Amino acid sequence: MQMSAQSLLSRSNNVLSHYFQDFFDPEPQDTKEIRLLPVEPLFQRRLFLKKAIASQRPVFLQLDPLTNAGHTVNVRGVIRPMNHGRFLITAHNLTYVFHLHQLRYIAG
Repeated sequence: MQMSAQSLLSRSNNVLSHYFQDFFDPEPQDTKEIRLLPVEPLFQRRLFLKKAIASQRPVFLQLDPLTNAGHTVNVRGVIRPMNHGRFLITAHNLTYVFHLHQLRYIAG
């Protein structure tokens, strides 16, 4: 039983489109619905933040905005401390400055 070249190509395209769906998704990340994660206890956020800064490893954060007009943001990057209790995280071409009370969730 032989498959035609057209059939094989069509099947390959379907498999590839399934694997790369998120990469080629025309809808920008800003407009996608973000699943809210539970707010971690304050002591846990402080401890994980301290460890993330010390190890300088990329971490995943979910940040709440300062105002109700903003949207919750998921970001992955390396955290750096700033003055006055602020922190900085850069992911690709975006930089976020946040306070501890804006940090909703942190994971390594």
